[in-house]
Amino acid sequence: MALPAHITTKNLSGRFTMNKELTPAEPLDKILGLQGIGWLKRKAIAIGTITLTFKHYKDDGGVEHFDIDNHLTGGIPGSREERPVDGAERKRSDMHFGPQLFYTKRRTPGDKQGLSEFSSKGWTEDTLEDGLIETQIRADTKGAGWRELHTWGIQEINGERRFVRNIDFEGPKKEHIQIVMYFDYLGA
Repeated sequence: MALPAHITTKNLSGRFTMNKELTPAEPLDKILGLQGIGWLKRKAIAIGTITLTFKHYKDDGGVEHFDIDNHLTGGIPGSREERPVDGAERKRSDMHFGPQLFYTKRRTPGDKQGLSEFSSKGWTEDTLEDGLIETQIRADTKGAGWRELHTWGIQEINGERRFVRNIDFEGPKKEHIQIVMYFDYLGA
């Protein structure tokens, strides 16, 4: 289902499921493999459904937050992400991806410093006005690890507004993969 007009990067609360028809499977499988996810689990993810439940709010101190519950069908346990939108790097551990360092920040209008063409194109006017969401996740390892730079926002695809994640991935041996993940809106 397309996003209603009131869902913007300033109000992303709701449920979303990855659209498998629009999201290419092969690059996603390659990324998961480079992150150490085994073949069997990758196949289960490919067959299953990924659903994200977003709670988007500001705390008492005025700091913006995304609390995201990731649900996977097929018996694969999901995970919870708690992301303050303040640009501070934090540690977390994930049952699938291991120890990680991450930050999340809002890219204000006109702030394109450091954004690649891939990360900065295709966004709706309201996304550009309200600001993109940028989050970087990297393996917390002493040796070579992987890194994902996500840019989140709203794009219009085939005449419908959709929540989108542009992901610029770098693997442990400097492999470079870019993927756009498209999501359907399931409601509040």
